[in-house]
Amino acid sequence: MAKQKAIAIEYGDWEESYAKLSSWLTHMQNHSPGSYFQILHDDFIVGNRVSREHRQFHRVFWTFGQCKEAFKYCKPIIQVDGTHLYGKYRGTLLMATSQDGNGGVLPLAFAVVEGETLTAWSWFLAHLREHVTDKNGICLISDRHASIKSAVANEALGWQPPHGYHVYCVRHIASNFNRKFNNAKQKEMFKKLAYTPCKHVFDQNLEKFRQLSPAIARWIDRISKEKWSMAYDTSGRRYGHMTTNLSECVNKVLKDCRSIPITALVKSTYSRCRKYFIDRGRQAQRQLREGQVYCSKLVTELRKNQEQACSHIVRVYDIHSTRFEVEETFNPITQRGGQKWNEFVEKSRTKAKRVRLIHVRNHGMSIFSV
Repeated sequence: MAKQKAIAIEYGDWEESYAKLSSWLTHMQNHSPGSYFQILHDDFIVGNRVSREHRQFHRVFWTFGQCKEAFKYCKPIIQVDGTHLYGKYRGTLLMATSQDGNGGVLPLAFAVVEGETLTAWSWFLAHLREHVTDKNGICLISDRHASIKSAVANEALGWQPPHGYHVYCVRHIASNFNRKFNNAKQKEMFKKLAYTPCKHVFDQNLEKFRQLSPAIARWIDRISKEKWSMAYDTSGRRYGHMTTNLSECVNKVLKDCRSIPITALVKSTYSRCRKYFIDRGRQAQRQLREGQVYCSKLVTELRKNQEQACSHIVRVYDIHSTRFEVEETFNPITQRGGQKWNEFVEKSRTKAKRVRLIHVRNHGMSIFSV
């Protein structure tokens, strides 16, 4: 009680905060083109009658125009997650997050709802489709919460192929495994299996994992491989994202806001996004002035690949450039290397190992002001 009084002194009265929410969001929308919000209310019951003077807060969804515009230049992935609010009035904060080509986290949308229910997640995902992006082929990453799975399964919400492709966070699945079987070593085996890029190796190790026990085999067989394994992400829709780390990064940034009145919470998302965009914009402008053409992450990856490529010799064996011989230079110090492989580009795996091809989009360095 004393903590809530202290918070009220700092951020304003809890009840008045709900009353001010609509006017503040309207003001924000007027000064931030493209932004959107919706507040839902329930009837306020006094005795057995509906009050004509009062309404009860139910849900709010909000997104900033600058975030929506930035997503046009980002990877087609969205991570969604929910976290509890623990102020005077309980609820759940839902978040949608993406990432740009330079590895920068991009918050897309927020909502405060009554809990992680089917109706709440359906409402949130519908608003994402209608008011944030209509892009097809989006990879939606989440945990295996039953309400999210049911909401995504509703074709009317626009998250079924080819509009969206729903996959699961590996860390959440691993945690669920450990809760059920209470074996940390086997949990790590599962995580290593999930990150295996080669189908051939994955299939072999999956069978070994299934043979640990009939119960484990039944458990893993109930989850489609396409939902959790890197090896069966054949179209590369995940862009290497196997968890919901992006949403959890935003959750961590907002951790201190989860116990304050609702208008203060919404204001905080706005002010922190504004500061983040300004800092990133200045960084991008500096890089452009220095003549940098590609984003820093791509430059770093190219240099890393070039360094690794120095230890290999590649020979083309046909005019169509589909068959290659790759020879690894022998290192006399480490006594490693000296092997040769025949690589066939059209095949998904080679005799010795699979060459993992990572598709990289250079989305440039877009600058947005708030």
